[in-house]
Amino acid sequence: MTSSKQPVRNSGARLTKVVVAAGVALISTSASAIELARVEGFGPVSRGFAGAGVAHAVGAGSMMLNPAELLRLESEHEALVQLTQVHARIDIDNRATGETVRNAGLGNNRGPYHLPELAYAWRTGDWAFGTGVFAAGGFGIEYGTQSFLSRTTTNNVATGLPVNSRVAQLRIPFAVAFKPDSRWRLGASIDVVNASLNLASLLDAQQVGLLIQSGRASGNLVPVLAAIPDLSGAHFEFVRNNALASELAAWGVAGRIGASFQLSPQTSVAGAYEFKSALRNLKGRGQLTAIDKDNNHIRLEGDGSLPAFQFPQAFVLGVSHRITPQMAVTADLRRTLWGQVLGDTVVDFRSDIGGILSVSLPTGFNNLTTLAVGAEWQWQPSWTLRAGASHAFQPAVPSDHLSGTFPTFTRNHLSTGLSYRHREAHQFDLGLSYGFTDPVRNPGRNVNSIPAIEGRNRQINPVIGYSYRF
Repeated sequence: MTSSKQPVRNSGARLTKVVVAAGVALISTSASAIELARVEGFGPVSRGFAGAGVAHAVGAGSMMLNPAELLRLESEHEALVQLTQVHARIDIDNRATGETVRNAGLGNNRGPYHLPELAYAWRTGDWAFGTGVFAAGGFGIEYGTQSFLSRTTTNNVATGLPVNSRVAQLRIPFAVAFKPDSRWRLGASIDVVNASLNLASLLDAQQVGLLIQSGRASGNLVPVLAAIPDLSGAHFEFVRNNALASELAAWGVAGRIGASFQLSPQTSVAGAYEFKSALRNLKGRGQLTAIDKDNNHIRLEGDGSLPAFQFPQAFVLGVSHRITPQMAVTADLRRTLWGQVLGDTVVDFRSDIGGILSVSLPTGFNNLTTLAVGAEWQWQPSWTLRAGASHAFQPAVPSDHLSGTFPTFTRNHLSTGLSYRHREAHQFDLGLSYGFTDPVRNPGRNVNSIPAIEGRNRQINPVIGYSYRF
């Protein structure tokens, strides 16, 4: 344990507060980012529908929505390359002081964020197969070192410490689909999943005290480590400044099953179920920094772990109807059970000197119900226009769980896409989606924020893609 300014005598109770604060920073930043980072569908067709398409012929991207729809590929083979950029404008207001901080593009891969999709699908007779690499989520924040989020409320200490995060979810599906008769299509996929996070966040000493009073911290660091007088706050940093890799990472598996039924030549209905992931513990190296009233920085190096972090299960029902040969509409209703995996979240920390602390955090995520609708119009044989909208009926977290180190959620999305087909085999796609939400206000004086704060988020995501059919 080292001090950046002067040595300070230790106490186990004070250091426990440091580690607890770090755990709160971890979850309030990372778990929120994962939900915010959800891609609005996969492949150019679903992206143009604002994520809808579980009952629609969406091409190779269907392996990530409803694998049964691989049986409606337009050709025997299809290859897809697509790239999405996430451009976010995130504002956090301190309602006590009137200060505002906005997301910036500092550091390595702090924005815009690039989400690639590569896929290949093959249809033969009553069978279809697919695999690929999909960025199923990727997002981050960067607030620098000089905003009010880097300043404690207790003793008003400008720490000069960074506040940022990045989260990524990569999926490699292996999908198969089978057509048992003329009306039914069945499919399943197993996904290899990689999750990774960068985290740097500051917690005020008052937030630390609230967690300790609730009895959510345990471990043997108390009798081992020394006191830190006049604690003002604690800073958590697990960051690898790399364009691709993040500090906390783990591999695991997930998957989905789906079925589609052709009600008529013009209408199909479908359902899909996405399994809860089975990830190993996210692990990485990092440091905790305690800050006293004179802005002395006392650091503790160690290993961090999220032993129970998972992506949730989800249920989707969809319908697709072709109004004319040139026009179709589709709609999906999705239920994602975030509350089952992030109601409470456990964070473990093991210091290099042997101390252990486990923190159970009241993350408080809601289960989400989302409706997405879309339409497409092929006004010429080579040109197709798509548009869509989606809305989440619940906020991802209650207002008093909004953290000053992370923005609000984009509950609403509008999207559009344009496809150009060249000589049947080649398709070029451009798209754009806009995400927005009403402001979310935390009244303050709670674990997630001491001052009253307001969060706003608006993001624009351009998309470019190419498909080859043969």
